[in-house]
Amino acid sequence: MSRMLKTLFILEKTDKKNIFACLIVALCIIGVVVYGNATELGNPIKEKSGESLAVKVALNKFQIVDASESGVGSDIYKNIVKQYYTYPKQGMALKMERPKLYIETAIELSELRKQAFEMDGYELIAGNLPSKIENEMDSSYYQYLKENDLVISFGSLSFYPFLAFLFSVVGSVWFVLICIYSSNIMIDDFRHTSLIKGYPITFTKYVLSKCMTSMGIVFIFIIELIVCCLPLIYFKGWGQASYPVAVFNGEVTIYPIYKYIAVSIVYMICLAVFAILLSVILNVLLKNVYLTIFVQIILVVIPILFPVIIKLLPFNPFNYVNFPSVLNGDSLNLATPVALNSNAGLLYLCISIVLLMAIIKWFLSTGKLQKI
Repeated sequence: MSRMLKTLFILEKTDKKNIFACLIVALCIIGVVVYGNATELGNPIKEKSGESLAVKVALNKFQIVDASESGVGSDIYKNIVKQYYTYPKQGMALKMERPKLYIETAIELSELRKQAFEMDGYELIAGNLPSKIENEMDSSYYQYLKENDLVISFGSLSFYPFLAFLFSVVGSVWFVLICIYSSNIMIDDFRHTSLIKGYPITFTKYVLSKCMTSMGIVFIFIIELIVCCLPLIYFKGWGQASYPVAVFNGEVTIYPIYKYIAVSIVYMICLAVFAILLSVILNVLLKNVYLTIFVQIILVVIPILFPVIIKLLPFNPFNYVNFPSVLNGDSLNLATPVALNSNAGLLYLCISIVLLMAIIKWFLSTGKLQKI
């Protein structure tokens, strides 16, 4: 079987599809690195300017009245005015590079938002302010910085923070990309079964070798993501691998960047295995590449179109294919809010992988694969 793996890997690495895919991945990542460096991605000055503009838009929805404590303005109006005048403090802290003042004003701002959630008339400006879960994650993040006396970076993203950002972006479409990549994993073999019979191993081992070879290419993609970000070290340095990141895992918690990256890689590996095995089964049942892709995308889209399914079937592995969304707590912003646990998501994916392997083994034992 080791010789078969070596043979298949040689064939796969010289396949024009794989070469093209690797080049596209490398060019896209390098392009994002260059863009991020040129636009100072992650610079808090630019991020806060966007937030202050949203608050200004919210403020324009009210008639200008006295916003003092004894004024005639509504509570929500007074709250928005306080938020609006908090941003200049943050701007000053950023320009003067005073991290403690910046963190204090950020905590003050998150507290004002928290109060606004409970006020009458909040629904009027809800679309202009961060959601409850976003505010809670911001609050936890800044509280953690304050309690641990950590210094916030005022520049754009260095290597480790950028890598975490990159995995959050790629992770949102990773499953769909792997589904498309692996959609024809067994189609050609089923069309030319005489070629398979010439291999000196059983068909079961051949299918296993095909899946393992595809996973080998997937590992190359993941390594590419990391390697292509290395030029950022020259421009911005390494950054802190232990710097905190707020995530939602059933409740808001703080991960160091290296843990966030590790969780992302584990998710990407599990999703890749899940997608490849699913492609094998759909190739058997549908015998068509385009139908295979169509069914996989439909399975991904259904929970998005019908959020109530997520609440009814929290163990559905397709709820977790967009793992950055799970880690951001986006499911709490749905019309039917549900708290998805990322650790539970990994468990459900692993169980699904075992079930798919059992189905493939059953296909092999009953001769269904060989008959196609």
